[in-house]
Amino acid sequence: MIKESAEDYLGGIYRLREAAELPLPLSRLQEYFGFSRVSIHEMVQKLEERGFLVYHPYRGVTLTPAGEEVATALLRRHRLWERFLTDKLEVPWDEAHEIAGRLEHVAPEQVTERLAEFLGQPERCPHGGPTHPGATPHPETPLATMEAGIDYRIARIAPESPEVLTGLHTRGLRPDCCFRLEQLTAEGALIALGTETITLPPTLVNVMWVTPVENAPT
Repeated sequence: MIKESAEDYLGGIYRLREAAELPLPLSRLQEYFGFSRVSIHEMVQKLEERGFLVYHPYRGVTLTPAGEEVATALLRRHRLWERFLTDKLEVPWDEAHEIAGRLEHVAPEQVTERLAEFLGQPERCPHGGPTHPGATPHPETPLATMEAGIDYRIARIAPESPEVLTGLHTRGLRPDCCFRLEQLTAEGALIALGTETITLPPTLVNVMWVTPVENAPT
């Protein structure tokens, strides 16, 4: 058995990392969870002792195969519960994210798979995350690295938080939404969504993963 807090850390590392082989700086975990630096170091040490991650001094952490297994199972449960909450119970997607964050720890694997079957084996959660994390590489690219003057389709939102999801929802932005990137600077982005021009702060730009519209699946 692994405690909820440990699962959260492993899931957080998986969500935040840029690539499996690149160490995730502990400062990113501290920012994500809002915990003290001491608390982060203590949990990292415990998880390394249990074989779930490797700490690379001054660089950060990477997941071991055991840690990868825990993280991907956690995210699969989370994303399937989000799909159930939004599709079947019509829970707003920011609320669904918080509720799924609790359900992901209590639902056993057999229930998760029965839930997937009940939902028709969905491929993605409401925020665009794959329900089989790690199965295939993500084809999407961060909006923050894209070229202005091109139309893009939102493929997924990652990492999610209630604040981020609320901010996107109030602006009419969600996966499969298409827009034109007018301007991109360190202060944020300017996009054209239909007849509207919308300003996005960096906190929203940095969680949007997109594909050019001409390459988006139909």
